[in-house]
Amino acid sequence: MSVKDIQQALNLFRGYLKRKDLKVTRQREILLRRIFERETHFSAEDLEDYVKGDGISKATIYRSLQLLCEAELISEVGLDDNRRMYEHTYGHDPHDHIVCVDCKKVFEFDGKSVVKLHELVTKRLGFTPVGHRLRIEATCEALRANGVCNRDEIKLL
Repeated sequence: MSVKDIQQALNLFRGYLKRKDLKVTRQREILLRRIFERETHFSAEDLEDYVKGDGISKATIYRSLQLLCEAELISEVGLDDNRRMYEHTYGHDPHDHIVCVDCKKVFEFDGKSVVKLHELVTKRLGFTPVGHRLRIEATCEALRANGVCNRDEIKLL
């Protein structure tokens, strides 16, 4: 993300905190910057590593993750194996995830057609869509065929 985009996300977060009568702190701003400097999925533990030496407590990290989710700047990515992962969503087009059950890598794909489908289905059934999450679990064809997966996507441990 560009410096300009990060600054816009920071301004949105500041506005959100003020509307909630919460303090805009140096620690919260550092956390947002570290998150938006990377284009990867991350855990709270990863974020702890990103801010090592910045004097930010684990409690502040967890509270800030919740606030950033509420502000709709990041979202939790459900991986269904007790791992809480996050990604920044501000400034990104809708997308969904394929999780390889063999190598545990996560792949993103364009979610625009999925959005259209869920809008059609919800309208037909008399609902108004407010969001969706799609996670496809799949096996890796390259791993099965070659014994190794050499894709260079996001790997979660």
